[in-house]
Amino acid sequence: MPSEETLWEGSPALKLLALDAVVTVIYAVVLTLVVYLGYGPVLHFLRGLSRQAAQAVTTYETGFRLAAIAFVLVMVGRRVGALIWRGFALRGQSYRLSNQRLVLESGVFSKSVTEIDIRTIEEVSFHQSFAERLLGLGRISLVSSSAALAAVPGLRRPGQVVQLLGVPDPRAVREKIRDAAYAATGNQVFMRST
Repeated sequence: MPSEETLWEGSPALKLLALDAVVTVIYAVVLTLVVYLGYGPVLHFLRGLSRQAAQAVTTYETGFRLAAIAFVLVMVGRRVGALIWRGFALRGQSYRLSNQRLVLESGVFSKSVTEIDIRTIEEVSFHQSFAERLLGLGRISLVSSSAALAAVPGLRRPGQVVQLLGVPDPRAVREKIRDAAYAATGNQVFMRST
């Protein structure tokens, strides 16, 4: 058996989060405007309900203002926090292709490593959404008969799809994986078992 040679290494590009970042900024601006523009009319409405309501609004107006600001900060903070966490999760993934195996590593605090024998890869495809195409990224999907995939969270049995996310130049990487699988099987045409 030939010695192992690394053919490609990569990890998801953080550019993958660009669309989510834009949506988060738009969300923050729209939510802030809605609360800012709706604050006065809501207080006016509450004052018009009754004399007691008007007194309560006047007494607690500073508290209402702070509650509105806190609401915006919490809602926007949740989205920003989720975006940051997703960035850490993407940074915690790495891929390495050799002439013998494909190694998938993932995890932020703990690590999980899955090795797929390159000879067991049955199908390789890539997909690019419109946004991914603009960013030069894509997803590579692999179908393998490797028993190692049975232990991967989210997969029920060997032969399921594994995806490499946020891969720059996915067409070229797909071809590298396909060529490595073809070479590893002794240049035989491999087909999925039925």
